[in-house]
Parts: sequence; C-alpha cells; structure tokens
Amino acid sequence: MKTLLTLVAYAIVFAISSTSHQSSAQTQWDIEGTILTEFDLVTGLQVPWEILWGPDDMIWATTRPGDVMRIDPETGAYTNVLHVSVYGGVGSEAGLLGMAMHPDWANTPKVYVVYNTGTSWSNAGERLSVFDWNGSQLVNEEVLITLDGGGIHNGSRLLVLADNTLLMSTGDTGDGGASSQNLNVKNGKMLRLNLDGSVPADNPWPGSYVYSWGHRNSQGLCLGPDGIIYSSEHGQSYWDEFNIIEAGRNYGWP
Repeated sequence: MKTLLTLVAYAIVFAISSTSHQSSAQTQWDIEGTILTEFDLVTGLQVPWEILWGPDDMIWATTRPGDVMRIDPETGAYTNVLHVSVYGGVGSEAGLLGMAMHPDWANTPKVYVVYNTGTSWSNAGERLSVFDWNGSQLVNEEVLITLDGGGIHNGSRLLVLADNTLLMSTGDTGDGGASSQNLNVKNGKMLRLNLDGSVPADNPWPGSYVYSWGHRNSQGLCLGPDGIIYSSEHGQSYWDEFNIIEAGRNYGWP
C-alpha cells in the first residue's frame, strides 16, 4: 500500500513544462494516517503517458514523442532508455503510449510498448513491440502485432493478466465504429496474446487475438483483487464507460 500511494503521489506531480529537475514547493495530505507529500520529482518531460513502478524499484514512463524514461524515485534523476520514431507526439493523441513489464523480470527482463508509426493520418499504423532490457537500454525490438493507427482513438493500454497473457486495448481510429464491429480487424477491440506474441488457444475465436469487441477507445485497464478485468473507455462527447471486460462480449460501439 505504501508503494502504491508513493507512486500515486509521484504520478500526479509529473510536470511537463519546465527544465529543472526539482522544486522546493511542497504540499501534504494526511490520508488515514499516511502522509502524502507532493513535490516535483521530474520536470521537463514531454507528455508523459504511461507511468509504472518497475520491478527494479524505478519509475518507468513513456512520453508521447517517443521516449521511455527510467527515473530514480529518490532523486528524480532519469535516463532515456529508448527512443522510437513515432507518428504524433506533443500535439496529437498518437505517439508512444502504453507500456508493460514482463512478469518474470528476474529471468526475462523485457518491456512491451505500443506506439504509432507513419508520417500522416493516411498512412498511420500502430505497433506492439517487445524489447530486451540489457541493464542500461531497451534493445532488440521484436514487433508482435501491427494494426491501423490514426491521429485519435488509438487505445494502447497494456495489462498483464494473472495467467501470464497480455491484454491490449485498441481504438477505432475515429472511423465511427466500423472497425469495432468487424471481427476481421484488430481495431476497436481488446486483444489478448501470449507473452511471445502468439494467439492463446483459449481465446474466444480460434486463431484470433480478439478477446472482446465493440470498443471505441479504451485507455484504462486494471485487475481487481478478484481477477476481474476493469476498463475505462472514452465515449462520444461525454458518454464515457466503466466496464468489466468479459471474453467474447460485444460492448456495443457504435
């Protein structure tokens, strides 16, 4: 619980507009006897998107322009451990987005990331890749999944499930939901894959990554203590959703 609260405290104070590493301004909250102290741990990052507490007790963050940062939670010192060329970036919903760590980090130090490729909306793609961690950099990219991308609605949240499979949310790229209702394409779905990129034998449709469908743009995923998969999804205008994700279910977009 202490680690979780510490990460929450760090997450809410990532600053994106200045270049200094730390600020002396502090604010405190007492939550049931746990003191949370707000301070600027890191500043100068451009649009942090995913923030994880790594198995190495470091904070890992993606930035939409294409960087993965590894941050010391004690000092705020950070290193850039990966840069990829992306479509999108600061002024777009697209770019380098989701990230997840291999659950057996001690024996298999790998990091999964999702990012958009291409030079314009007309040729934009989306890619799920896995990289090896060599102790200082992410190297040896292996592309696991490719699909259509766009300037908006790229999903891209990753979640390692209890059975050591990986769930990936994908968006409809702004096509109004046509892809969401088409089981032959990967957009507008929850995709489930084995950690090596293969299709799990118990997925709802044989040979298909599709786990659930009819999604618009889900960008929140978490596991409850009972193993239930929860998802938050951007709706049209203000019709956002909070869903329990079930195998084979159609979530109705559009």
